[in-house]
Amino acid sequence: MSVNSYPKVVKKTVNIGDLPYFEQISAQAERTVRYHHDNWIEKFPRVLSLTRVADALEINLFLEHRFKGLFMPPKHGGKTNPLGGITLLTLNSIAISMCLFLEWIEENDVHWQEVYAVSDSDKAKYWLPVYRYRKYLINRIVDKEIDRDTGNLYINHVRQFYEWARMQRRIDKLPFKYKTKVIKKKRKDGDIDLLFTSYALKEKGILVTTSDLLIPKKYRQKKVSNSELSPYSKQELQDLYSTVELSKDGPRLRVDLACHCGLRAEEIATFPASLVKDPTLENKTLFYVEIVGKFGKLRTIMISRHLMQSLWQYVNSKEHQFRLSKWQMKHGSCEDAPLFMNRSGAKMLGKSIANVISKARKELKQNGIELKRDFHDLRATFATNLAGFMLDKHLPLGFIKYKLMELLGHSNFSTTQKYINFARSMTFDQQMASWVDKLFGEFLEPLQEDVLAAKGVNKDA
Repeated sequence: MSVNSYPKVVKKTVNIGDLPYFEQISAQAERTVRYHHDNWIEKFPRVLSLTRVADALEINLFLEHRFKGLFMPPKHGGKTNPLGGITLLTLNSIAISMCLFLEWIEENDVHWQEVYAVSDSDKAKYWLPVYRYRKYLINRIVDKEIDRDTGNLYINHVRQFYEWARMQRRIDKLPFKYKTKVIKKKRKDGDIDLLFTSYALKEKGILVTTSDLLIPKKYRQKKVSNSELSPYSKQELQDLYSTVELSKDGPRLRVDLACHCGLRAEEIATFPASLVKDPTLENKTLFYVEIVGKFGKLRTIMISRHLMQSLWQYVNSKEHQFRLSKWQMKHGSCEDAPLFMNRSGAKMLGKSIANVISKARKELKQNGIELKRDFHDLRATFATNLAGFMLDKHLPLGFIKYKLMELLGHSNFSTTQKYINFARSMTFDQQMASWVDKLFGEFLEPLQEDVLAAKGVNKDA
């Protein structure tokens, strides 16, 4: 199988209207599908496969039913679209999960519709495709390619697909079983944030029903201790930005996106140039931008007006335009061009993005300065300093956890908590505190508005 034939998620403007019918203009013409009520949706995710067309069509119908709310509509209080189904953001996450599942069944030449085991024993059921896929995800977790929460997200979306297929009578039975258990929630302190807690969580536990597809806790990666976090100090940042390497627009902006926005090297490598806007055309102090993060998950980041202005100047620079022309010669269009390209007009790899620190480290070493940090530590710098900034401004603790989790693209609060704990344990000197206030000063008002929105308060009332 060639690389190009693997399944992929494509986003197009599609019509998912109501009451479809066939229209044929003449006896020789092909019939086309029309709708009595059109409903055009931009950037609607579809799973495309050249070798498993029928399976891809099943998955796409499942996605459409979820979007329309015909299957598993969001629970009361959940985010919905105008049709009553899940949002495009959630739908895209499901599409990515289903694309990975489709890729796996193609590679292993299995049929997902196999739901009967050769016997009723637990051992026999593990030969069914859905359990084999679960084992595949567990192996990826063991190899540290993904974490347990990501693996459970993937398998839960596949479980939903099987439930939909059973409801649609595409399969005769579900190949997995359900079980009921109590989830215990221990309170770590008495600091209750009413914004992000509920009465149920204060009880001894919550009764939940889950499937035996859930990946066991024993595969959860060990928590990273605070001592393993390595944010840059004020002096280290000054040394880094003083290098000749960072006097160049491209390398400096790549470091800015990591240090000011918390982006990983791979996320910077895939950052589309189309996301950069002229800040003078909008009266904003902060720009919310949606990017594709780790494992294809979408998330929204914050870019300050000052940084957006620097990115806009770079996009319109002669150097970037030269590289963009090279890209256009190869691809015929600039629509999907990344922000950062090499001089050949090709997308830069994540390791090339991160290599800027290696170059700066060598340069500093020649001047007798040792820099022990790497590129990923810039993300820790962003997270720790933003946590410290929000704590210093007395924003609600529950909101701080939620906002950091959202901005960093974490799957659970436990990963985010380490940055908050580390920020609490650090004592910034006056110079460092001044730098943090300057860096995130433009974030404060929008963050305060987010807090009010979470409380359901209209700031203009």
